[in-house]
This record gives sequence, C-alpha cells and structure tokens, in this order.
Amino acid sequence: MLRRIINNKNYISLQIQFVKFAVQSKRQCAINISAIHGAHIKNRYTQTVPFRHYSEKVKVDELIVDYNQVKNATLNDKTLIVDVREPEEVKEHGKIPNSVNIPLGTVSTALGTMSDKEFQTLYKRPKPTEDTEIIFYCMIGKRSGMAQQNAINLGFKNVKNYLGSWTDWASKIQ
Repeated sequence: MLRRIINNKNYISLQIQFVKFAVQSKRQCAINISAIHGAHIKNRYTQTVPFRHYSEKVKVDELIVDYNQVKNATLNDKTLIVDVREPEEVKEHGKIPNSVNIPLGTVSTALGTMSDKEFQTLYKRPKPTEDTEIIFYCMIGKRSGMAQQNAINLGFKNVKNYLGSWTDWASKIQ
C-alpha cells in the first residue's frame, strides 16, 4: 500500500478507492443505525453498546456538586455515591456515609458490563440505570472527574463530580 502512495500515478487511484470504501462504509453504517432499539446500537462485532444523543449542551453547574448537595444525597437511597479511590486510601482516610467504593480502574466494568445481580452482590446496592443520579468523588476531585467521563461515555445521563471530594468533606465534618 505504501508503494501506491509513493507512486504518483497510483495515488489518485488510491484516493478513489478510499472514497468508494468510505461511501460503502457510510451506507453500512446507515443500515446498522436503523437497527437501533431503545438507546442501544447493536454491533455484530461486539456486545450491545449504549448510544448517547448529544442534542443538548450540558451545563457545567449540572455536572458538579458541593458539600451540601452530597450531604443531602447521603440520605437519599436513590442516589449512588461512588468513591473511586483505591481501597487502601478509603481505609486510611475514611469515606462519605452511604457511598460505595468502586476504584477508578473498575468503574467502566462495574457500570457497563457487570450484571445487575453481580453488582448487587458486590456493592450491596442495585446497579444504577442510565437515569440514576450518580455522584463520584475521590481525594481531590481529579479521578472522580475521569470516572464521571467514563460514566457519560457509557450513556449515564445524571452523573456528577464532587469537586472538593474527600478533602472538602473531611474539612467540613470536623
């Protein structure tokens, strides 16, 4: 293929072949998109993956929470508060009440491919739906932001990041 690019005579031919392939791929993509059921796209090479519509711009203030919002969320069983720190950090520093520890490296698996039953067994909470309010926190808010982005990529619509995270929480409960 590299020889074709170097050889000027065949370069135009290669471009034409590429465009034909792209047009065929676009047609195939349109056919695959017609197979959308609910909010998922069926892909014959992988499992069913979430599909997210980006028709509205997300407001930044809807993506972050503060101490008071998290404090109220600890009393709400419908809100899932997720600590994305490593278990050793949680043991050393403590945790926010009613939160579950799902380390950053396992957030995508836990929220994506893990079965509802397995999630319930492991975390003692029902697996969240795409509309469940999920609040992520870590030590200072950086890893929780990455976890939030992972959840958004998985199709979750109501995910928030506690920017102050454990540092803010610990300073206010004393």
